[in-house]
Amino acid sequence: MLNVHGLKLEIEDPVDRPSPQKRCIMDEHNLDRRSFLRGLAGAAVMAAGLSEASAEEPPATTIKAGQNTVTSDIQKYRGLIGALRGFSATIIREHLALLERYRQKFSEVESSNRTIDLASANPLSCRWRDHVMAWVELRNSVRLHELYFDALTPKSVKPDQKIAKALQESYGSFDQWWIKFRATALAVRAWGVLAWDNQVRRPVIFGLDNDSEWPVGLDPLLVVDMAEHAYVLDFIGQPIAYLDAWLARVNWLVVESRLVSASEK
Repeated sequence: MLNVHGLKLEIEDPVDRPSPQKRCIMDEHNLDRRSFLRGLAGAAVMAAGLSEASAEEPPATTIKAGQNTVTSDIQKYRGLIGALRGFSATIIREHLALLERYRQKFSEVESSNRTIDLASANPLSCRWRDHVMAWVELRNSVRLHELYFDALTPKSVKPDQKIAKALQESYGSFDQWWIKFRATALAVRAWGVLAWDNQVRRPVIFGLDNDSEWPVGLDPLLVVDMAEHAYVLDFIGQPIAYLDAWLARVNWLVVESRLVSASEK
């Protein structure tokens, strides 16, 4: 039960519902997005206990020497808080706090890499299986959120020449691309994605129901978070309005740069 501005809503987040194969992972590394939603509803803090100040300036993730993990640089996103038309400061602040929480969890998973007995590995239930599955899920979650926030801007930026041409050649026009991309985003539970397929040399659209999925060989150009935590406070029951507001805040210069890098491989 979610109480937002006095409205009691029953919200099911299918992204959080673990399959039997993933239950052991989610038990140990439960990121609890429902708790995040309850934190938004209370308009105060996340279930993790992060205050407004700590969400604006998240604590640096502890990284041991030689540890290969994701660096904590959420400070670069502070300028987005309260600056994105259509998005409240609260939802961006709490969304960034959730990203920091993912990063901390990922760091914990990586730090446990050398403490697990590999001799007991099996595909049903074991600590090493939990570790392998959690590493993929958390690493993707962190990276996808970074891709999401990196491509947001308070300014109005139109698609540049190369990305505009690529979308027109593949989908007929920018508007036709948007119709298909929006429909794909509305059809999934986690991420709507535009990516570059170097094998066919064109951009492709696809969607993800969870953070563990990713087609092999595709380079991300643009992603939109379709989990409820990304929009429930500002756009309750209005995912289309959320997508329209998000599109208006896309930094197409970032997308253009990603396309250039991907297509030159």
